[in-house]
Amino acid sequence: MVFKNHKHERSLYVTLGIVIVLTVTIIMITHSAYMYKDTKNSIKEQMQESSKETLISLQKNVTNLMKSYSINEYDKLIFNAMEKRDNFAIIVEDYNMGKIVGEKSFFSGKIRDKEWKIIDYDVKESEHNQQLKECYYSDKYDIVTDGGDVLGTIAVYISNRSMNAQLNRVILGSVINLILISLLLIISLFITIRHFILKPLSDIVVSIRNSDDDGIPIDLIPEDGAKEIFLLSNTVNNMISSIRSSRIALKEQKNALHYQANYDALTGLANRFLFNDRLEQAIVKAKHSDKKVALLFIDLDHFKEINDSLGHDIGDKVLRVIAQRLGKIVHKRDALARLGGDEFTVVIEDLKHIQDISLLANKIIELLSKAITIDDNKLYISSSIGISLYPDDGLSAQNLIKYADAAMYKAKDEGRNNFQYYSAEMTELAFERVIMDAGLREALKNEEFVVYYQPQINGENDALTGMEALVRWKHPSIGLVPPSKFIPLAEETGIIIPLDQYVMKSAMKQMTKWYNQGLQPGVVALNLSMKQLNQKDFITILKTMLLETKCKAEWVELEVTESQIMANPEEAIKTLQEISAMGVKLAIDDFGTGYSSLSYLKRLPIDKLKIDQSFIRDLPDDEEDAAIAKAVIALAKSLNMRVIAEGVETQEQKEFLVKNGCKNIQGYLYAKPMPTADMELFLSKKPSSIAH
Repeated sequence: MVFKNHKHERSLYVTLGIVIVLTVTIIMITHSAYMYKDTKNSIKEQMQESSKETLISLQKNVTNLMKSYSINEYDKLIFNAMEKRDNFAIIVEDYNMGKIVGEKSFFSGKIRDKEWKIIDYDVKESEHNQQLKECYYSDKYDIVTDGGDVLGTIAVYISNRSMNAQLNRVILGSVINLILISLLLIISLFITIRHFILKPLSDIVVSIRNSDDDGIPIDLIPEDGAKEIFLLSNTVNNMISSIRSSRIALKEQKNALHYQANYDALTGLANRFLFNDRLEQAIVKAKHSDKKVALLFIDLDHFKEINDSLGHDIGDKVLRVIAQRLGKIVHKRDALARLGGDEFTVVIEDLKHIQDISLLANKIIELLSKAITIDDNKLYISSSIGISLYPDDGLSAQNLIKYADAAMYKAKDEGRNNFQYYSAEMTELAFERVIMDAGLREALKNEEFVVYYQPQINGENDALTGMEALVRWKHPSIGLVPPSKFIPLAEETGIIIPLDQYVMKSAMKQMTKWYNQGLQPGVVALNLSMKQLNQKDFITILKTMLLETKCKAEWVELEVTESQIMANPEEAIKTLQEISAMGVKLAIDDFGTGYSSLSYLKRLPIDKLKIDQSFIRDLPDDEEDAAIAKAVIALAKSLNMRVIAEGVETQEQKEFLVKNGCKNIQGYLYAKPMPTADMELFLSKKPSSIAH
């Protein structure tokens, strides 16, 4: 193939010319540098030799003249020595004369001025001293008598003036040589390259382009052909670009995979895999250095309620804020990780004082408890922290994690928003919880849950007004399990939703049966979890249950806790209004323990307030509880709501409540929660006492 356009050939020649010039330039610069250095060293040696000869020639004469204090005489000798040689200055330091003038030393000598004339040296002249400091080379000898007495010193200073002149000549000669040699080399190399390089390169390009799928040339490289060096550049450049692109893509992919494998995508913190690795490394280091390691296991309290009520998008934003706050308080050298969900861990290495861990845990609890504002939602998050220590609690990473997790659940049992250290007792509690979790799921399948009923009585006439349906777990091996043991776990694991539906359906069926039997059970109060209430299809499920069980809406009252409503009041109001429109009554359970806003409370379609038993227990003696109870009763009346007190156990408590306007009573004073058969017997004994 022959190319008509020779632009690429000309550009190649220019390129080759640049390469040749650069090559020759580098060679000549290297050679010149060597010559420069060699010349400089030679001149320096000459300076040193000249200095030495000057000092040797002066030393003996100056010594004798110093003895006789003949300053003018050795001053003349110095002047003559400087005229013969190219010295910049010769300075004599005379100790004997210094004693006479009352100083340590007497300085004299000669120095050259800017025009290179020899003048007297003045030690007090700062310009002279500065010039001496700037001298290229100096040499100094002591003036010593035959008896070994030191009379002073003599110093020779040499300037680089002469050396620079010689070096400039070397540089000029090198430049001239560079130009001449470059021209000769360019001409000869161009001729050689044209015949011996361009043709073979063109053949190589053709062969490379005419290759099979594996990139191997099909034909042998021809002996002659067109000059296509530019194709080689293009082909090689394409190959290089392709290789670089592939390498960059592979590196980015590798980095992305490494990040995904080691870091949490949501918060950017280390994930469980990287956390385990860092904990293992920390244990190995601590073992060799005989130090302690602390593991903090952090769990957010009631975080699932945020996801359930506000959605996972809000929950994710909260987790990012929590991660940022932890990142500010946890030292960079300590390993902070997110294990998943709302669980975070911190590995503290080189632990010196146990109290440092307590201080850090307190700081974390305090920082995380501050309000978080997400999309106009002001949220408050508390945390429970479990702490395990190496080697005190365990020697392996697996045990430290297990024990810190157990300690965290101990913190939750202690009321949440606190931290606990591990102990053997905590392990037993943690194992019990694991067993309980698995047992709950099996209990639903095996229908081990039963509904108990506790009567609600009119305290004025002891008439039955209704009852509360309460779930119990009839475990096949450990017997009856109270709600306090399994309800919190059911809420955390989500089992509370099918459990609530089971209790509601069972109670509705039983109410229909009792009314059909001619009994008068009144209204059944059913506890409703917020998870259940937040289900999109809850209204449909409730209507279906009423229809299937043939239970009338007016026979049913749903109880929701104050804190659950206030977690997302706007959504709660909307749902509760739909429930109320169906004819189902609504009550607020545990009233007074949360943080209700009256502006929300008056908008809620609530029929009844239920005073929490914590305010009933010490009545009528406790003034604060008495004041709270009266305030709740007064509030209910002002909002046109009924009020009921739970946990009433004594006659005095009942009398106080009835006297102050709360006639609806629930508690052990009248009856404990009882199974269906016992409740039916209770109803049959007093059929005429039921209040309508």
